[in-house]
Amino acid sequence: MLLEVVLKIFLLNHNVYKYVLQFYIESEIMKKEIILLALLATVSVSGISGCVQPSQWPFLQVTPTVLGGTGMVITDFIADPTEVYSNATGRVMMTVKNLGGALVDMDTSLVMIAGSGIKETLADGLYWTGSGTTTSVYQHFTKDMKPEDTVRGTPADEKTFTWNLRSPADIETGTTRTDVFIGRIYYDYTTTVTGNIWVYSQTESDAARAAGRELNRATFSSTSGPVALTLRSTPDPVVLATGENTFTMIMTISNVGGGALYETGSVTYTSGSEDVTLTTDELNRVDVTITSPGLTITGCSGSQELVGGKDLTLSCDVTVSTPPTAFASYQVKFVADYGYNTERTATVTVSGR
Repeated sequence: MLLEVVLKIFLLNHNVYKYVLQFYIESEIMKKEIILLALLATVSVSGISGCVQPSQWPFLQVTPTVLGGTGMVITDFIADPTEVYSNATGRVMMTVKNLGGALVDMDTSLVMIAGSGIKETLADGLYWTGSGTTTSVYQHFTKDMKPEDTVRGTPADEKTFTWNLRSPADIETGTTRTDVFIGRIYYDYTTTVTGNIWVYSQTESDAARAAGRELNRATFSSTSGPVALTLRSTPDPVVLATGENTFTMIMTISNVGGGALYETGSVTYTSGSEDVTLTTDELNRVDVTITSPGLTITGCSGSQELVGGKDLTLSCDVTVSTPPTAFASYQVKFVADYGYNTERTATVTVSGR
């Protein structure tokens, strides 16, 4: 709209146009400068709001919890070949790697195949059947699967499983069908968060304010896993007035691995007696245990349910056994135990001879 006005003025008077155009250009520059200033102000306010608490000294030393996100991962799942005739041999291969931060016990884990052309018995003319040594859809690890050890420089454990199969025999000549293979892994896992919480007396806080010193905030670190456990204390740092001995911690549990979460003990991993059937009551459950010398933490331990698989946030009540006269640091350890499964798919086309 403004451009149309400028053009009309140009037709009437070139000199007027010159000044109007200059004004237009300068106004555009001014708008960009205003936007830049607004962005800088937003960043500044965000930075301040993250480290200043009302009526408290600006405490700055922050180490956020490291989120989990990986565990036992199916890095590869393929059918070979992808096109076969009926009553022909083929194979399905699954490669699994422990990309998390906890060890996977060989006795509480298994892998399996399922799909449109697979039955547990692996014996039927319309289905894929076992060939050679393949007699079950289940397979097991032969040793505990260790995660990467960055200190020792050892890589994460990896294993490839192979199912030798024979394609369905009863496929009519001239017809084809596409079968979907589903590879799954079931395993028990643990996410552990350790932390250090600083607690100050009001007198110590006032002294720090007067001296221009910063007080330490809580720090947490977490192992990596398909379930993330995040913690923070509030207020942070904790400043207790005379006669006070309680504060709050906030715990959030999140399913970040892209699979299904279930209560430990829900799956039978024993070879020959495998049972991966899960009930609704067993899904989305995590068991939390807390170790906190000098602190009593209640309200967030025990069995917890992530309703509908959504994030669960809980308030933990924390009582300090002996409030410090100046300051003290307290070590805490939160452990989440759970079962987990993930899957990948592959397809193969079967043609009748």
